[in-house]
Amino acid sequence: MSRDRDDDRWENDYDAPIDATTLRLARQKVSLPAKFMIASGVFMLLLLFAQIALTVSGYDAQLKILEWSEQQQPPGPGREKAKQQVEEARVRDRNPEYIQAGIFGVVSFTLNLLVVVGGFRMQSFSGRTLAIVGAVCAIIPINSCCCIGIPVGIWALIVLMNPDVKAVFDAAKQLDRR
Repeated sequence: MSRDRDDDRWENDYDAPIDATTLRLARQKVSLPAKFMIASGVFMLLLLFAQIALTVSGYDAQLKILEWSEQQQPPGPGREKAKQQVEEARVRDRNPEYIQAGIFGVVSFTLNLLVVVGGFRMQSFSGRTLAIVGAVCAIIPINSCCCIGIPVGIWALIVLMNPDVKAVFDAAKQLDRR
């Protein structure tokens, strides 16, 4: 596909100054989704650290649930089966659980750190690509209990695709090059 010189779709107007109205509108559009990205990323990081602390403490939630379930069973074969499950849970190898938690922790930490950094980049109009990456990372539901990042990430992507916001990012990028 050849580019026509008269086709202005391919041109970036970096040298055009951003007027105060465009800058103000872009700041208004970016402010709230950027703050929500930062807040959701920090919240998810705090949940991750709580989960790591729980895992390191040795607390066995599966065992506790099975023990509770055993106590709820009436006397008979159901209770004996539940008792056997509790004993099996007490002696099981937990190493695969720790490996899974470690892998999950690294992936979750990386994604949520990108969400926080992307929110800061979005707020400061520096690094639109990293802001987009952060918004996409917010959409990935790494924790099934907390899908707060999904609407925040979609909202941030919509704002980042806005022409006024793009223009301010492009102008900021051009100023950094000088």
